Amino acid sequence: MNIVEVTRFGGPEVLRVRQSSPVTAGPGEVVIEVRAADVLSIEVQLRTGWGREWFGTQPPYVPGTAVAGVVRPAPEAGSWEGRRVAALLPGGGYAEQVAAPLSALVEVPDHVSLISAAALLQVGPAALSLLDAAELKPGARVLVTGAGGALGLVLVELAARAGARVVGAARGPAKRARALSLGASSVVDYPALASGDLEFDVVFDGVGGRVGADAFALTVPGGVFFGYGVLSGEFAAVGPDEAERRGVRLVGIEQVQFTPEALHRLAERTLTAGITPTIGLAVPLDQAHRAHAALEARDVVGKAVLVTHGRAVRYSEHGGAEVLRVDEVPIPVPGPGQVRVAVRAAGVNAVDWKIRGGAFGIPLDGPTGTGLEFSGVIDAIGPGVDGPDAGPDAGWLRVGQGVVGRHSGALADYVLAVPDDLVAKPDGHTHVEAAALPVAVETAARALALLGLEEGRTLLIHAVAGGVGLAAAQLAIRAGLRVVGTASEPHHPYLKGLGVHPVTYGDGLEERIGEPVDLVLDASGRDVVALSVRLTGDPDKVVSIADPGAGSHGVRFSSGSSSPIKLRDISGEIAATRLPIAAEFPLEQAADAHRLSEHGHFLGKIVVNAEANVPR
Repeated sequence: MNIVEVTRFGGPEVLRVRQSSPVTAGPGEVVIEVRAADVLSIEVQLRTGWGREWFGTQPPYVPGTAVAGVVRPAPEAGSWEGRRVAALLPGGGYAEQVAAPLSALVEVPDHVSLISAAALLQVGPAALSLLDAAELKPGARVLVTGAGGALGLVLVELAARAGARVVGAARGPAKRARALSLGASSVVDYPALASGDLEFDVVFDGVGGRVGADAFALTVPGGVFFGYGVLSGEFAAVGPDEAERRGVRLVGIEQVQFTPEALHRLAERTLTAGITPTIGLAVPLDQAHRAHAALEARDVVGKAVLVTHGRAVRYSEHGGAEVLRVDEVPIPVPGPGQVRVAVRAAGVNAVDWKIRGGAFGIPLDGPTGTGLEFSGVIDAIGPGVDGPDAGPDAGWLRVGQGVVGRHSGALADYVLAVPDDLVAKPDGHTHVEAAALPVAVETAARALALLGLEEGRTLLIHAVAGGVGLAAAQLAIRAGLRVVGTASEPHHPYLKGLGVHPVTYGDGLEERIGEPVDLVLDASGRDVVALSVRLTGDPDKVVSIADPGAGSHGVRFSSGSSSPIKLRDISGEIAATRLPIAAEFPLEQAADAHRLSEHGHFLGKIVVNAEANVPR
């Protein structure tokens, strides 16, 4: 199994992945297959060597004190076997497996995701303890420093829920916006605390240092100041004598330090309290250094978590859309010449549900993914992609690069791809818009290349309102052709805006076209091949991508399974093409996306948004 170690004190680069022997459970323990592990700001500080005099930390060691996952089958697991649990540990959580005492297990309710459980397991108990001690009254004036961090945001939500008027202090517009969304009545940046113009009955200081001292000065006589934060590197410089003189009750870090029994009770309350998780960064276990770097730079809104598994839409038998399910699968590791992409969105094409239904006779050998195209961000690079053995065109690939690409099984959180099947995500396109492009543009470019486009000629596209049809129309128009296209009448205004002359399907089509046709691209499969040959007078002037029987008319049938164009060779065409999004579905509703695709009669492409249901 993989673990992540701090190999020495230093920057994020000292975190290294290494193989370790599988975990075995000791007496009174179970083994948890970890799905998500929390990343704490204090772990970032400890990695640098800070606090070793208090915590006794000494490399090499495996960080991580909160995990969520599934209990492995074993005789000692008893009734816990297979259950979804979270656990607080003394360390070792940055791993694919951990051993945890039975007394540390907290069952995760069905409605709470494991990633949410890991994100809440430490900050939830701390927030509940602080709120219990504060005894907030409706209308109380409350200040939360560090309000864009994980604990701060939970405090904002719970205090607002208790009826307090909450001011959130945080650096950066994204953090302040999140605090407002969770119930803060207003937000400020830290310099505003030094003005002395504000007053608070209760202050929750998660920052310490100068910020904490400024916040203490704003606490009214009879108020309470909770000083538990060290994000600045030290606690707030607040003297007990000054607090006594002003009549301010001081509560320190002891309020968030618990016995194991108290922590367990608070953890159980956390997972049933309806607290909203804020996950600003979720990265694979092997990218722990990125999580540490982001926390160090104060770039994370809420929590950073490490994940070992992602979601993938799969099926184990041919059939209707009901055979699709969302599985948890291990995050793939890129091999030589591969990159791993964190998928943000994936396109849905007719070929997806045809394969799923068994139309091509492709046998199933275990669970099979669906989807052929995606847009996302590179998050890991395999050997030979960016080193001395890399190909001549691989230099642009880097972690953090937005890309669009092709991959079988694209409806997933993570996919592997090779450089030839990737291009940079076009500027100005969202991931949802970009995910609609690879298959449509490649198919259109391949079919049009067979036809041999010449400026001034007239091209008829059957089913021009579909993804391939729209891509082909844009490519042809840019090449100087006149484009006529068959489409349902509701789509005609959009097509006219592209410069396409639209005509409706059905009897009398030849008369409605009303002009000579030089070339035909059939993207409909509606038994129009014979008509197309008649219109052009030459079967070589017709190409079908939708009718495998076109050869009976002497017409070429172009399939993506034979000689597909490398995406890098059509990167310009991809960047210049825009397709309307007919519908957008979350990954969990991939079956509905397939059903809509089968129904047809939509404009553009259907896209699955892999981020739609990720907690934030």
